[in-house]
Amino acid sequence: MSPAHPQVLGRRLTCADLHAIAHGASVHLDPAARAAMARNVAATPPGPSPLQRKARWLVGEHARDLSPEDLPRAFLLGHCAGVGDPLPVPVVRATMAARVQVLARAESGCRPEAAEVLVTMLERGIHPRVPSQGSVGAAGDLAPMAHIAAVACGYLDPVPGLPPFTPTGKEALALINGISLSAAIAALAVVQARRLLDAAIAACAMTLEAVGADAGCIDARPLVSRGQRGGIEVGARLRALLQGSVQVTEGRAADAFSIRAAPAVLGTAADVIDQVEALVEAELNGGSDNPLLYGQGEGDGQWIEAGNFHGAPLAVAMDQLKLAVAQLASISERRTYRLSYGQLMPGLPSFLVPGTGLNSGFMLAQYTAASLCSEVKGLCHPASVDSIPTVQHQEDHNSMAPIAARTALEALDCAADVIAIEALLAAQALDLRARGWRWSPAGERLPDAPVALAPGVEALRATVRAQVPFWEDDGLLHPALVAAGRLVRSGALGGGEPGAW
Repeated sequence: MSPAHPQVLGRRLTCADLHAIAHGASVHLDPAARAAMARNVAATPPGPSPLQRKARWLVGEHARDLSPEDLPRAFLLGHCAGVGDPLPVPVVRATMAARVQVLARAESGCRPEAAEVLVTMLERGIHPRVPSQGSVGAAGDLAPMAHIAAVACGYLDPVPGLPPFTPTGKEALALINGISLSAAIAALAVVQARRLLDAAIAACAMTLEAVGADAGCIDARPLVSRGQRGGIEVGARLRALLQGSVQVTEGRAADAFSIRAAPAVLGTAADVIDQVEALVEAELNGGSDNPLLYGQGEGDGQWIEAGNFHGAPLAVAMDQLKLAVAQLASISERRTYRLSYGQLMPGLPSFLVPGTGLNSGFMLAQYTAASLCSEVKGLCHPASVDSIPTVQHQEDHNSMAPIAARTALEALDCAADVIAIEALLAAQALDLRARGWRWSPAGERLPDAPVALAPGVEALRATVRAQVPFWEDDGLLHPALVAAGRLVRSGALGGGEPGAW
């Protein structure tokens, strides 16, 4: 948990801000948002509340028999219908903060206390157990949000240190009737995707140096000619890391596509991440609720029924992000394969170990990368193309946004290890080059001159070696893979400030 940089909810919130809150940053409600919420309550129109109207439609006229105090309780407890493993604490924290951000827009007809109870839970480390499955992401993330709201309102077992919040009917509805779980997971996925891209560029630079790639693939001129912003950016970053290389020079033989087209593929992922981040941040700061109250200061105000609870934007964005992640993983695995195959890597031994006999070296590391890539491809099935009607066909088109978002996190986790494996093998190959060790196609070791590495690549190799030693002979590979995975997830390999995944 990080205590740094307290976050103010009710002002513009970025994916990075929400990631910080998820991992322990302190929060408070913007005073201006609090004042606006207080004013908006005064504009609430008379007559049945939106929850009363919804209850009558769902369960019939006997909803009239429930008191204003009993109706919210019955409504929220009736929506606590999630199943599956509990969501991780960072996801629960991000979800609560994302919901506060919606309520702080002062369009939900809620008192400030509806937002402040969630702020209190965040500040006191009160994290409800929220089942991970059960939302279709259309009338909002109803089931998971209800599991949070029921704790906030004291409808489940009392929580020490948390005075229960007694909601109005509209407040009970507003606490759950939005896509805040999906938005929260999406924001965390964006932060992880950026970290993954940084690591992918670093691992790619190491491999380009190890294979002695032709420098034409990162030349600015053809990349600018194509005009794809992401490719231009990735090419520039690779050139910076490879500056001073005596291995990556112009005029070499054309490389395989996993080498030559790396800027195009990694650049595509960079563009997708930019697009998805913009969409997710719009959602984090938007009015994901229904109905919304307008006309503040103009008499009684007016409830507007719309479809702002529908998760289609996030569902499609998360499915798109998964495709970008699959690209990063699949091209990385192909470079790993090349690094491990002596016939494709002149001067280096198969499986990158100098030993003899039964040594399998990094053979099984490539196995693992292949397995993870296959898993990522399976996770890429677009959840957004599936819609199963619910609620007697009133909710007849559902987004499945939380499924798209959760599987995006799973894909990112798989891809992190794929890229870590490439970095591990590239570091081994670079060590062999730097030591002047060379092998014939028949597997005989030959004398050769040590190769000086580009300073940027040498720094990356040293980062890996600080956690994983040079592989002299077969041993237990699992700890090395785990350590390399931590480098990717922490951001250390990508050159950023290390932090929580």
